[in-house]
Amino acid sequence: MVKHLLLIILAPVLLPLAALAADTDSLQERAGYVHLVMAEAVPGAILHTNDYLKGGNDEGRTMNHSFVGRLKYAFMRPQNTPEASIYKGAYQGIGAAWHEFNPQLSNPLSVYIFQGARIATITRQLSLNYEWNLGLTCGWKPYDKETNPDNKVIGSRVTAYIDTDFYLNWRLSRELDLNAGVSLTHFSNGNTKIPNSGLNVAGAKVGLAYYFNRGREAAPTPQTVPPFDRHISYDLVVYGAWKRMGFYGKEGPTAVPGSFAVVGFNFNPLYNISYWLNAGVSLDGIYDHSANIRYNEYTDETIYPATSKQMALGLSARAEFVMPYFTINLGIGHHVVNADRHLDGWYEVLALKLNLSRRTFVHIGYSLNDFKNPNNLMLGMGLRFNNKRKSL
Repeated sequence: MVKHLLLIILAPVLLPLAALAADTDSLQERAGYVHLVMAEAVPGAILHTNDYLKGGNDEGRTMNHSFVGRLKYAFMRPQNTPEASIYKGAYQGIGAAWHEFNPQLSNPLSVYIFQGARIATITRQLSLNYEWNLGLTCGWKPYDKETNPDNKVIGSRVTAYIDTDFYLNWRLSRELDLNAGVSLTHFSNGNTKIPNSGLNVAGAKVGLAYYFNRGREAAPTPQTVPPFDRHISYDLVVYGAWKRMGFYGKEGPTAVPGSFAVVGFNFNPLYNISYWLNAGVSLDGIYDHSANIRYNEYTDETIYPATSKQMALGLSARAEFVMPYFTINLGIGHHVVNADRHLDGWYEVLALKLNLSRRTFVHIGYSLNDFKNPNNLMLGMGLRFNNKRKSL
């Protein structure tokens, strides 16, 4: 019954794709890339992490409602290849999402890249999978001192869109899969504007995926996986960003006027343990123009320290989850040189590396302080040295 209802709801999207798939050449089915289109619905609930969401708004309304509609295109590497055997069920692509919230937050749109893969095989037709999404969301009704002063959740019209899904994948036929699971979403502007409390949403997703060129067999023929050559590689990242900062004054939280530049580097030796995992340490340097400044709210004066007080060196432990095209880098560290006031304490890093070639990648990251305080974006480029990973 559920399967038939979903087919009826999503028929306008899936039927045109079925007509195109009927003309697919059988040789291409076996040898070519697999393509898929996915349509998903995600009803959910807003997590109450801010007084504004709990009723501290013009309507006195507790904000609970969330609904997302997603449409996505993805591709998979050819079946019956070593890479398909190593990275089971891996797919990646681009998507768009429409979000429905309470009117005071608006109904924004997201565009994003994503990647997913199989975590575990349960039966021949059923598996447990994951997926991450990363992109931009635009069209919010943000904080405004005059027209929207209570909204401390969203401070800008454009935010980052970060989503993680865990779901069951049920193969209904050669062309069609049913997906159902949980979805966790975070919206934030990366401290580029304040206030920036961010919005968190939890939902239950259900959707259909239509495949082109997927083989007739229930599972691809296992391939011989080449032995992995363990080695040490070296990643050098240079990044920059901008941020805002605030303080607690006589009238509550107040933004310091202007934006502040952040520039930094990471030198990250990594032991390549397997096809999926790297681990190592990183030397992290940063110049943060907002660090250790003082603001006099009575005279509206920003007092800057010496430049040396806004620079620091740190050491962090790093671990990487490696997949085709993308690598997720996690780090936790502490400044060891010039760790003074704002530059003291622990810092945490979450970054995505988008491979451009064997030696170059784009770096998109975000840094926190003491596991809770938003710090800055990390937008840059990277070079990789001594990369001995085989091209599969």
